[in-house]
Amino acid sequence: MTIKSSIFGKLETQIPIQARTAFTSIILLLILLNSACIERKNNEPSKTKMVSKEQKENIPIRIKQDTILNSVGAYVNKHLFTAYCKTGYNTFVMNDKGDTVYRDSTYSSEIKFIDFNNDGYQDILIDYLTNVPGIQDLLLYDKQKNTFQMVVNFQDFPNSIRIRNPNYYYSYHRSGCADMNWDSDLFYIKNYTAVKIGNISGNQCHDINIKDGIYINKILKGKEIQIQKLSINMIEKYRDYKWGFIAQYWKENYQNFDNVGH
Repeated sequence: MTIKSSIFGKLETQIPIQARTAFTSIILLLILLNSACIERKNNEPSKTKMVSKEQKENIPIRIKQDTILNSVGAYVNKHLFTAYCKTGYNTFVMNDKGDTVYRDSTYSSEIKFIDFNNDGYQDILIDYLTNVPGIQDLLLYDKQKNTFQMVVNFQDFPNSIRIRNPNYYYSYHRSGCADMNWDSDLFYIKNYTAVKIGNISGNQCHDINIKDGIYINKILKGKEIQIQKLSINMIEKYRDYKWGFIAQYWKENYQNFDNVGH
């Protein structure tokens, strides 16, 4: 028996018929066995875990526990203070000696140094991500102790702005109806506590229980007492609309709301 292999892998044979039949049967048997092995392998569960696109998007990013998300620093009274926000939603402030002078477990979207009360020293405003824009904490610099003190109740006064007098401020927040109802509170800060003394309540949503208008209220012994009612159309006279009205009203009338005289 002579077997030759061509360059194309074909076999040229000169074999008796009986041997050729047996040889063909062996080849067919090998083909069947190989096909069975391939089918069995395809039916076996894959060792590689497939992850869908949706699952990939929901896999949380692993961040080390001590990773700093944002930080800002400033020299206050010739001392360096640095505010950090780290993973685990920890916000804290350190002095130049490495001492922690403030710490909170709430995540802050932005921390900034600003002279909020116009006393010549940088204070710290801490912004938060909430459904009410402008919610903040305020840390006032304490020159005597060379540290910062948190202002109590300051979160009750979103988007606070200082009036000319350094101890009076007013806030703004929406009160429903897609910001068609709104409020602005007048307050002062004493002994690191925010004290409310006046309120402007705007209603322009055609509510059933209250007529549209601007209601001016004074705070006496913790209670709101209405002292004036204006047409809601007043706000249309100002270039900045209701914000222009609020700014001018408090600027011209803030002294009429403080019975103590701060």
